[in-house]
Parts: sequence; C-alpha cells; structure tokens
Amino acid sequence: MSASSLHKGLCAVLVSLILCAGAPAAVDGRRQSEKAQALDHFIRGTVADVMEDHYRAIFHYQEALRCDSTSPFIYVALAQDYVLLGNPVQAEALLDRALRLQPNHVPALELKALLLRSMGRNEAAVEVLRRLVQAAPDDGEHVSQLLAAELGAGDFKEAQRLHERLKATGKDDVSVLDRQVLAVYLSVGQFERAATLLDQLIAQDSTDAGLVYALGNCRLQQGDTTRAEELLRRANRMEPGEPRYWIALAAVAMGRQDFARVTDLVDSALARTPPHASLFSLKGLALYRTGKLAESIPVFQQAIELDSTMYVAMGSLALVYDELDSVERAVELYERAIRLSDSAATYLNNLAYTYASRGTELERAKALVRRALEIEPDNSAYLDTMGWVEYGLGDYRAAIRWLEKARRADPSNTATLEHLGDAQLKLGKRSKALRYYREALRIDPANEKLRRKIEP
Repeated sequence: MSASSLHKGLCAVLVSLILCAGAPAAVDGRRQSEKAQALDHFIRGTVADVMEDHYRAIFHYQEALRCDSTSPFIYVALAQDYVLLGNPVQAEALLDRALRLQPNHVPALELKALLLRSMGRNEAAVEVLRRLVQAAPDDGEHVSQLLAAELGAGDFKEAQRLHERLKATGKDDVSVLDRQVLAVYLSVGQFERAATLLDQLIAQDSTDAGLVYALGNCRLQQGDTTRAEELLRRANRMEPGEPRYWIALAAVAMGRQDFARVTDLVDSALARTPPHASLFSLKGLALYRTGKLAESIPVFQQAIELDSTMYVAMGSLALVYDELDSVERAVELYERAIRLSDSAATYLNNLAYTYASRGTELERAKALVRRALEIEPDNSAYLDTMGWVEYGLGDYRAAIRWLEKARRADPSNTATLEHLGDAQLKLGKRSKALRYYREALRIDPANEKLRRKIEP
C-alpha cells in the first residue's frame, strides 16, 4: 500500500482524533495548563497534516506528548505521520503505547489494522480487527475489513460466518459483497464455496451469463465435466458473441480428445465473435493432434499474430516444426516460449529433447532439462529426457539410472521402455534390451519400429 493511498484511508481516523480531543478535564491549574498546551500542539499538528507538512506535524505531536503522555489520540496522530513517512516500526510502537493506555481505543485499532495489512502481516491484522469488532460491534465497516482479512488469512469458515453476518444486517449492497467474496474464493481455489455462492446468485438472477460461466468453471475444477459442459453451453446460448464461452467449451472438448468437436466449436465461434488468439491456438492444437501438421501451422501463426505473448501457441507450433524437422524454427519458438512463460518447465524440457533426440547441443540440453527437473522433479517425461541426454553423451549407466526413475514414475510409457532397451543394448546386454522392447510392444502393438528392433 502506498503512502498516498494509506493517507486517504486515514482521513476518517484524523477527523475522529480531532473530535476525541475535547476539553481538558478539571484538574489542578498546572495540569490543566499542560493539557491545554498539548491540545494546542495537537491542533497545530493537525493543521500541518492537512497542509501535508508531516515533519512539522511530527514536531507538534511530540511537543503535545511532552505536555500530555496519557492521551492515546496523540500517539495515534503521531503514528499516522510515521506511517506516511515510511517508518512503520516506529508507528507500530506508538500505537502499542496508545493501546496500553486504552486497549479498546478504536482509532488506534483502526490504524494498527491498516498498518499491519500494508506490511503483509495478515494474521496479526486479523487479531487487531477482531478486537476492533468487539470494541465497535455495530460498525459494518470493521466487520467488512475483518472479513477481507479472514479471507486473506485463509480462514474461510470464519469468513463465511462474517459474510452471513453482514448480509443479515442489510446495510451493505449484498450483491456487491457476494461478488467480492466470490472473487476471492475463485482466486484461491475454494471452488466448493464459490459454487455454493454462485448457486445463490444465479437463483437471484438467472439471466447473468457470467455467473453461469463461472459456475461451469467451478464444476470443471471439481471434476464434474458433464455438469460443467451443460453450464458452459447455457452461458454460450445466452451470449453467443462472448469468445470465452466458446473457448471454455473447446477446452472441454480438447480434454476429451474430441478434436473434430474442437474444430467445429472454433469455426462456429469465429463466425459469431471477434478473432481471439485462444480460439486459433485450440484449433491449431486439434489439427496437430490429428496429424494435420501443415494445416496447423497457419492457424498457430494466426494465434501468435493476434497475441504476440501467447507462449502456449508458440510452444505448440514448435512441436509441429520439430516433427517436420525444421529444427532452427522449432528452437526459435521454444526459446520465445521459455522467455515469455518465465521458464515454464514443459518448454525447457521440450527444447532439451529436441537437442537430445538429434544428438546435438547436449550440454545445453542437459542444463535445460536440469532446470525443468528443479521445477518438477518427479515428472516422467523430464526424467526420460535427462536419460536420453546422458545416452547421447555416451554415459549409458547414468542414462539407465535416469530412465529407471522415469519408468517408475510412468511404467506404461513406451518411449522410456524403448530408451531403456537402447541403453542396455549399448552395454551389450541384449537380453535385457529385448525384455524392455517386448514390454513396450505389448503396450503399443502397432509400433513397427519396436518390432524391427526385436526381429531385425
């Protein structure tokens, strides 16, 4: 949180401080004079704050404390200026002194909660906000702040209780509140809670396609693809001009490997919506998966032209060029995908395998796949790539160690079994090699390359 935004959030606190100042209590003459001097300095400090002269404000507040160290509102005002000047430690110490004087001092609790949240100390902020709600139970704003903090801390059960409490008061805009809570649930993966809230919202307004779409995505995340697709179709019928609904339906079809359906959905979408990079990327992938490599190239290129940062399309197009043996083009696309995706493991591995499968740039390939394994150490494909790199480097025993790890991670991967056979053959262990080849052929009986290795 910036100093300027925090200053805006503290305006209400400053007003309350002025109101809290009041007149000095009836005490002896000297004490009354000190109180009057403290109030005078406090007012001067407040004026300096309004003029954004925070250093002068600090001077006056410190003078006020020399005259009166028993008034919590002075500590709070001084703490505010330390926050604005980037000294949160000193500010927190002052607020703690104010709260020792008056444990339920609302302005001190408000400012400390803001301070702790701005410092990322969410759990501590929750505790302060709970005290604040206890001190001022009828203040809905405090309850709202506690709700936000509980959501941030991951205490969703307590957040739900507070959510229902706020809704019951009828003071807030319930629809806005529900959507704010919903956004948090969706962002942190609380899909069951999000789905429950979405059901309530849709019951209130069944014409909101966005809510129906969000519920479809929730069901998809929960593994209920049948219900998810029904909801996504419903949203699509309600707003056929919205590209994301078509994209979601095509993604579901892609997950089912119904590639013809993916192509049909994308073509239908492009007839009704503006061009969207994700639509072209999905269609390109469907064409690639059905062996239509040449046809997929211009489709992927269209996706990249629409969105020059779309590394998913770049990585997929790199696969196409790799299979077409256009290595230079494949490498260029993989490198762009790695850079744009902030070194996603899949592209590191794929580029490494491009090199390893051709026996070139093997040391670089080793470095690439090592980075991928740092991200996903148990990924069978990455383990297989490392084994194949070691094979290319001539260290067949090291290759076997990596390939055995890959086989344990995915026992039915025929490429790994074939690679194990190749490595064993290099060590002169033909019987072991044949055992791996036969196991791979049992899984993939149509693999003529394996059959030739068994029956040369």
